[in-house]
Amino acid sequence: MQKIASVTICSINYIAKALVLFDSYRLHHPDHDFYVVIVDRKNADFKVDREGISVIWAEDLGIPDFHQKAFTFDVIEFNTNVKPTALKMLLKKYSAVLYLDPDIEIFSPLIPVFDGLEHAPIVVTPHCNTPILDGCKPDDLELLKFGTFNLGFVGVSQCDEAFGFLDWWSARCLEHGFYEPQVGLAVDQKWVSLAPSYFPNLKILHDVGLNLAFWNLHERTLSLKDGAWVVNDHVPLRFIHFSSFNASKPEMIAQKQDRFAPGSRPDFEPLAKIYAAKLISAESEKYSKQKYGFDYFDDGIYITPALRRFYAALYLERFSEIKNPFEENGPVKKFAMKNNLLVRGNVPAKRHNFHDMKSYGLQIKIILKMFRFALYVVGPEKYFNLMRYLAHISSLRNQADIFDKRK
Repeated sequence: MQKIASVTICSINYIAKALVLFDSYRLHHPDHDFYVVIVDRKNADFKVDREGISVIWAEDLGIPDFHQKAFTFDVIEFNTNVKPTALKMLLKKYSAVLYLDPDIEIFSPLIPVFDGLEHAPIVVTPHCNTPILDGCKPDDLELLKFGTFNLGFVGVSQCDEAFGFLDWWSARCLEHGFYEPQVGLAVDQKWVSLAPSYFPNLKILHDVGLNLAFWNLHERTLSLKDGAWVVNDHVPLRFIHFSSFNASKPEMIAQKQDRFAPGSRPDFEPLAKIYAAKLISAESEKYSKQKYGFDYFDDGIYITPALRRFYAALYLERFSEIKNPFEENGPVKKFAMKNNLLVRGNVPAKRHNFHDMKSYGLQIKIILKMFRFALYVVGPEKYFNLMRYLAHISSLRNQADIFDKRK
C-alpha cells in the first residue's frame, strides 16, 4: 500500500490558512499524512491547535548555512525557497508527496494528481490553459515574468528523476531565489519553466478542476451540479488557490488582479465568502499577531529589505564567515548602522503591489519630469542605454559597489 503525504509551508502568522487547508484536505484524503513546515524562529512552546498535523520547523530541514539564508531572503522568498528541501525530506519515506500552498482549499479528491504520479516523477499545473493578452493583470505578459507553472502546487513520486529534480530546484532556490522580476527572477517558481527541458518525464496536468485561481478565471466558470461544485459545467472542482485573497473583501477575488471588478463573478463569490468565513473562524491572536521572527535582529531591530539585498550582494566578500548575521552587536548590524540601512521607529516596510501606484501620483510625476529632463540633456541614444542600465541596477544586488569595500 502506498504511503502518501502532503505538506504546506508558512510562517506563524499564516497558520490559520494552513488549518483551513488541512481540514479540507483531510476530509477528502483521511489516510494521508499532513505536514506543516513553519518558516520562523523556532519556538519549542508553540503548538498548532489541530490533531493530525505534524510540524517541522524550517531550521530542522538540514539546510546548510540556514541562518545566512534566513537573513538573505525575505519572508515570502524564504517560505518558497525551502520548498524543494521539504519535499525531498518527506519523499525519502513516502511514495508520493504533494506540496500545497496554505491559501488553498480542497473540494474533492485529487484523483488526477495521484493518477499522474503513478507514471510521472513530477506533476505540475500551468497558470492557465488558454492564452490571454487583454491589457489586464495577469495576462501572458505577466506570466513571462512569473513563470509558466504555478508552484503553489507540485507533486513528486519516489524515484531518481524526482530526487534529481528536487536537488536541481533546491540549489537554485537557495542561491538565487529572489523576487526580482525586473531581472528575470521569481522566487522558486520561474525555475520550473525550465524543468520540462531537463526532466523529460515531468507531467503537466491540464485538468481545469485543479488550481483554479484568479490567473485562470478567464477560462473557467463554477457551478453546482447534483450538490457538487464543477468547473465549465462538467469537470469536478478539485481545489481553489485563494492567492492574494483579502478575507475582509472576498468580492475582490484577489488583490493582484484587475480583470474582474468586485461583484462581477457571481459564480466565484459564494465560495470566496465561505472561505473568508473559515479563515476568520480559524484565526486567533496567537497566530495573526505573531511577527515574522527573521525580520528582526536578536535585539528586536527591524531588518530592512534593502539591508537583505546588500547583505546578499556582499555575502562572499564580507559576511560568509559570520554564522549568525542576526547577532545584535555583530558585523552585519554594525554595517547596517554605518550605512544608514535601518529605519527610524523600527517600523516594518509595507509590501506594495501595482494598486498602490495610485497613491504616489505626485511622486511619479516628479520622477517622469526628471526622466524628461535627462532625455533632453543626454539625447535619445544615451538615454536609451541609460534606461537599460537602470533596469540592471534596479536590483540592489547589482549595487554593491556603492559601498567602500575596504571598510
